[in-house]
Amino acid sequence: MSIFEDILSDLGSFGPYQVIIFILVSCFETPAAWVMFLPVFTGAKLQWACPVEADQNNNRTDWYNVNGTVQNWSMNTCTPDNKVCEGIQYNQEFTSLMSEWNLICDQAFVSELITTIQMIGVLVGACITGQLADTFGRKRVLYVEYTLMLAVWFSSSFVTSWHLYAVLRFIIGALFAGVMIVNFVLPIEFVGPQWRTFCGCIGFWAVGVMTLSLWAYLIRDWRTLCIATSVSSVGILLSWWVVPESARWLVQKGRFEEAYTILKRVAKFNKKTAPDITMLQAAVEEEQNRLKENKKYSYWHLFKTVQMAKNTCTSLYIWFVCGSVYYGISFNVKNLSGDRYINNFLSGLVEIPALILVVAINNKVGRKKTLFALLMLAGLSSFSIFIISFSSELKEQVVLTQVLAMLGKSGISGGWAAAQVFSAEMFPTVVRNLGYGACSMSARIGLILAPQFVYLHQYTESLPYVVFGVLGITSAISCLFLPETTGKALPEVIQHKQQHSECPARDSPSHNDQLHEDVNPQHDVSLDEFHSMQAILQKNSTV
Repeated sequence: MSIFEDILSDLGSFGPYQVIIFILVSCFETPAAWVMFLPVFTGAKLQWACPVEADQNNNRTDWYNVNGTVQNWSMNTCTPDNKVCEGIQYNQEFTSLMSEWNLICDQAFVSELITTIQMIGVLVGACITGQLADTFGRKRVLYVEYTLMLAVWFSSSFVTSWHLYAVLRFIIGALFAGVMIVNFVLPIEFVGPQWRTFCGCIGFWAVGVMTLSLWAYLIRDWRTLCIATSVSSVGILLSWWVVPESARWLVQKGRFEEAYTILKRVAKFNKKTAPDITMLQAAVEEEQNRLKENKKYSYWHLFKTVQMAKNTCTSLYIWFVCGSVYYGISFNVKNLSGDRYINNFLSGLVEIPALILVVAINNKVGRKKTLFALLMLAGLSSFSIFIISFSSELKEQVVLTQVLAMLGKSGISGGWAAAQVFSAEMFPTVVRNLGYGACSMSARIGLILAPQFVYLHQYTESLPYVVFGVLGITSAISCLFLPETTGKALPEVIQHKQQHSECPARDSPSHNDQLHEDVNPQHDVSLDEFHSMQAILQKNSTV
């Protein structure tokens, strides 16, 4: 355990002060979920109709308008050149981007394109925020990016073209990524290793997904919905005067007095003895040595050996599937039959038991079996929707379709959590952060493609679930080729397979070179520290 971990242990690993910080910072997740999943409602599809003329014999078909009144209307039919007709009318149940800018016919792709642009923003924001948080501090970046996100979110309610709206959604996506990354890091740096899993897995993300359904049910105009959700999120900014800067970050920057002031506050609130400032100085030296050693490794080392390359590529694919299927199913809720508000509420609710299940069985049945079962559940549930579409229209099987879609969402949510633990246990200590970073990037590429998978609904209602099903099933099968890691010691170095029939002497330099890369003992990770890694990116499964 590091020196700073010893300091936190003496102050109380998860005392009253840390609990307050954790709750306040976790509150950012609820509005973050609102802004991320707003496209489920603002991009929802509406019934629409075009006026048509009866023929000379007064034979009129499909002439019921959206309110059910007998008129000359053609339902959901574009002009012969795939354009929007003159005098189009929309169902008045709610408004959306579709009705605002006539995103139908040859413009039907725009709604999903905007969401894809938003996801590209998430990727860009995630790449930038880490450096910003390391340079300017966790707290400052969190509150500045959150404030900017609210401002852009509110401003998006007044745009007059979908092009400008898309630009603002890109910015929102980038700021969202920043908020969620620092939202995870800040409280984690105040608690002991044994509490990191709790802080990473428990939060208010699912609450945000569920409560968004209530917002959308009460407010049917998309502009008003954006205004209401953004304005109601301002109150969290008041926590600025309570949440402190990360003492760990201050120590790394050599700002001992500021760090010591915060740690004394923690000690006083938790009724513990304040730490010795000389311990903080020792912690800085330890961290500087660790950073120097980390510079010896790059992403290339993830593919250094055949076994490492196989494990890395498989992990990258699994994370890609988790990102694309999780958000694909989430965004496709707007296309499900049945009540869209209930569907979205259930979409958030089913994540809770999935995460509990992972915690309950991951150690008992093993990483591989847990991950395989959850990914296969997501794949088979999704593919089953495609199968039942052969026997009847999905609109005639509303309950069954809803159940299967929610099972798929639950499976992929739990599978993503299990994949995080599994992947971390496979990467050696010296490249574990690099491995996590690569997997995170792969998942975000999945985020970008997810809206395009949803767009396949335009061709066949069940087609998105074909994609989700194939991805889920193939990723489940691929994980069977990974080594089981449950109960095994963490790999500390990059192992090299012996290629020669005759082994050199055990203590010879050539033998050591073939077996592993040289590594500084400071890279060792305690079991408590490692098992906390299953929380990494759990909150950011959105990210």
